Amino acid sequence: MTSRYGRRYDIYISIPKQPAPESGYPIIYVLDGNAFFHTFHETVKVQSARSEKTKVIPAVIVGIGYPVDAAFASEFRVYDFTPPTSVENLPPKPDGSAWSENGGAEEFFHFITQELQPCIEQHVSIDRQKQTLFGHSLGGLFALYVLFSGTSVFQTFMITSPSIWWGNRVILELVKNWAANTDISEKRVFLAVGELEKDHMVNDARDLAIRLEELRSKGLTTVFYELTDENHVSVVPTVISRAIRFLHMHSG
Repeated sequence: MTSRYGRRYDIYISIPKQPAPESGYPIIYVLDGNAFFHTFHETVKVQSARSEKTKVIPAVIVGIGYPVDAAFASEFRVYDFTPPTSVENLPPKPDGSAWSENGGAEEFFHFITQELQPCIEQHVSIDRQKQTLFGHSLGGLFALYVLFSGTSVFQTFMITSPSIWWGNRVILELVKNWAANTDISEKRVFLAVGELEKDHMVNDARDLAIRLEELRSKGLTTVFYELTDENHVSVVPTVISRAIRFLHMHSG
């Protein structure tokens, strides 16, 4: 699928075998679809077969990936998942290479909401009040960007190991304004990080978790997990079952 901005995406979709509820299926949009779509698909497929036991109900899964063979498409995701910042506000890349172009988060958000979602809804019955966005690492940064934009499109956010460090932690500056100007009582945030990740990743996630916890009084539903013995890569498959239970237990 090619966006109006000329960027190409591979879209993966799984639709439950069970009939759609009258209100439509819940839906989970999964960033880095090359890496994570199949894990989400299998987890929901297996557990939703016994919803009465697992508390996981059938859901449509949409993976947003890239036309590459690799699990992660570094150059594409650096652009799509980030708000704009200058290179001076970024740390050196671990491999010593230069940063690729960044700052395409708003374009990517428009692609999802104005192009991809209408396309999905032409073919599948979707409950617009049960839409979830999942993002990991830079994808987690993008999910926070969408959350703090105040959008009503997504109600639930599954966020693992978010790259809060981007642009000198500018994403955290959006929290107070978001809480003051948005009805957050319908929002649900699942946040997780691996205990073995770099110190700044763990500390930033803890900081964000505290800020979100303080908003419970305004109706925000949120949980935070720091996963023992898990790292930046292993945290996602480890925590997905908890995340989808959180989604369905708190989606009304």
